Amino acid sequence: MIRLWKLLKIILLVVPTPLFPLIRLLSNKPKLENSFFTTTEGEKVPLRIYHPTNLDIAPAIILFPGASPAAEEHEGVNILGKAMASSGVRAFLPRIPALKKVLIQSDSVEHMVNAYMEVSDRKDVDSEKIVGCGVSFGGSLFVKACLDNRIKGKPASIVSYGSYFDFGDSLEFSITGKCSDGKKDYHLDPHDWGRMVFFYNYLKYVDEPCNMDKVHEYLFDQIINDGENSENLYRSFSDQDKDFVNMILYEKDEKALKVMKKTLERIKPIVMPLSPSNFIDKIDFPIYMMHGAKDNMIPFTETFKFANELKMRGKKVNSFISNLYSHSEIDRPKGRRINFISELFRMGKFINSMLRPVLE
Repeated sequence: MIRLWKLLKIILLVVPTPLFPLIRLLSNKPKLENSFFTTTEGEKVPLRIYHPTNLDIAPAIILFPGASPAAEEHEGVNILGKAMASSGVRAFLPRIPALKKVLIQSDSVEHMVNAYMEVSDRKDVDSEKIVGCGVSFGGSLFVKACLDNRIKGKPASIVSYGSYFDFGDSLEFSITGKCSDGKKDYHLDPHDWGRMVFFYNYLKYVDEPCNMDKVHEYLFDQIINDGENSENLYRSFSDQDKDFVNMILYEKDEKALKVMKKTLERIKPIVMPLSPSNFIDKIDFPIYMMHGAKDNMIPFTETFKFANELKMRGKKVNSFISNLYSHSEIDRPKGRRINFISELFRMGKFINSMLRPVLE
């Protein structure tokens, strides 16, 4: 009964319902601590912690944010962290330096290992009851981190939310909006952020006649500074540079797709080692996967394919596609209330299984 109450609190503190104010009023307010962890390189990196009240030793959840300048301050991740702490789970939100810079690269895997090891060694954490959860691009990177012998076999639950299975397929989706689960084809209007992140990361591998330094400055301002100076930068471009920026970021045509595919061929040695499709045969631990059906940045079909491939290999996987979520946001309920309640029930069953080791 206690576990079910904790589970209900988490769901009602995360999903917007009329009961939210009441549940928040009845819940203990967690204490926020701004700490740090140390990377392999000796760098001290911010680590946000939400402490449950009246618990010296507690189970833990580590929430690895995705590729976003907000990093450990991301609103959605903090809402979940507070909800977990209100239910007696110490929540850790580590900053992953490259992901804060919106860079998808291998050293993030090492830094996730660093953060996990430091959390598991803490005296206020039950090291046998730790859930590790990676969000968006951080989801698949965390799965790869769990292959590392330093933490392999240690997380009580490994969770990937809204992440990719094949990096190349996700990139093509950001241009075309087309995706497939292997049986059925889908089309969603892709979010501009996905293709912006791709070209920001790999612009130096693009073989097009334009001023790449200027274009990179423009992309940096768009992504890191929220476009603070983008208008002035764009006005300073040559017509050729303007055409290139319009093409790679905003035009959904064959030329943009051709440029992306050509670039993807060049960067395969860099990005494919970060794709679960490339290391799936090494995965020998259970995984929980959740994805928003309306996600237009990384399509839900990526989680579907990942889970299906694991099942075909006899691996343990529990996946859930939620109709309430887009990428990191919760869509407010529309339509019949009975459908919303049914969706909450489905979500509750999944989260109950996922969090069982830390809520018992």
